[in-house]
Amino acid sequence: MTAEVSAVRVIEHPVGEPGDGPYGVAVTRDGGVWFTLVHGGRVGRLSPDGTVAYLSLGDGSQPSLLAAATESTVWVTDSTGNRLVHLGVRDARVELIGEVAVPTPDAQPFGVVALDDGTAWFTELGADALGRIDILGRVEEFPVGREGSFVSMIATTGDSLWFTLNAAGLVGHVRGGDAAIAFTELPGDPSGPVGIAVASDGGVWVALILGDALARIHRGELSTVQLAQGAKPHAVAADSDGGVWATLWGANQLAYVTAAGELTLHDLPTADSEPHGLAVAADGTVWVALESGALADVVPS
Repeated sequence: MTAEVSAVRVIEHPVGEPGDGPYGVAVTRDGGVWFTLVHGGRVGRLSPDGTVAYLSLGDGSQPSLLAAATESTVWVTDSTGNRLVHLGVRDARVELIGEVAVPTPDAQPFGVVALDDGTAWFTELGADALGRIDILGRVEEFPVGREGSFVSMIATTGDSLWFTLNAAGLVGHVRGGDAAIAFTELPGDPSGPVGIAVASDGGVWVALILGDALARIHRGELSTVQLAQGAKPHAVAADSDGGVWATLWGANQLAYVTAAGELTLHDLPTADSEPHGLAVAADGTVWVALESGALADVVPS
C-alpha cells in the first residue's frame, strides 16, 4: 500500500527525569492527561492548565499501562509490584485512592481497561490469564488456556473483551462473562500482536509489532495494512470517525488509517523519540508517550 506522508502540529511536553521512560498514556474526561514513567516508578498527570503532578509508586515499581476509570481517576498496572493502583487528583495533586494485589505471584499485570459499571479488566503477562476487579475491589482470574502466550493488551466494547496474545500470534475475544474464549490467528510468522483498540464501527485494530502491520477484524473478516519494514507498530487508539491511530516505534512516526483503509504517516519532529502509548482525547487531540522523555500533543490537520 502506498502511504501519504503528511505534516501535523506536534508540541512536545518534557516530563519526568532523563531515563524515566514515558510509556502509557490515558485522558480522563476532566481533561487530565495521565502517563506512566515505566523506568522511574512514577505516574504523572498533565493538567489542562499545563501543570504536571507526580506520584511515586515506590522503589522497584514498574507502572506500565493505564486506563481512564471515571471523570478524573485512572487504573494503573504495576507489573513488578503485581498490583493495580487506582489514582485520582485532589487540589492539583495526584493521590492514591486504593490498590489491589493480584493473587497469582509474579502474574505481571500489564494491559488494563475500565468499564462503565465500575469494574476493570487486566492482562497477566506472566500467568497467561485475564483478571477482573469488581466494584468491591475483589479480584478474579481467568486463565486463557494458552501456556506461554504472553497476554498483553486489552480493549472492550459493550459486553465484549478483546485482547492480544503476543507470543502466540493470536487475538482473544470473550463475549459476555461466562462465554468461552474465541481466538483469531493473525498473519505473520511471527506477528507479535501488542496494542488493540475497537473503532466506532466495531472493527478491532491490532498492532503487529513483529509483522510490521496493522490487522483489522470486522464482522468476522480479517484484513491487514502493511507498513514499512522495521516500522514496529506498538499501540493503537481509535478516534470518533472510525479510524485508528498507531505509534510506529521503529520508524519514529504516527500512522493513521481511515475506516476505508486509507493510510497516512506523520513524522515526529524529534529523532529517536521512541513513541509508545497513545490516546485520543474527546476533542480529537492525539496524545503520545515518547519514551525519550516527553508527551507529544498532536492535532490532526
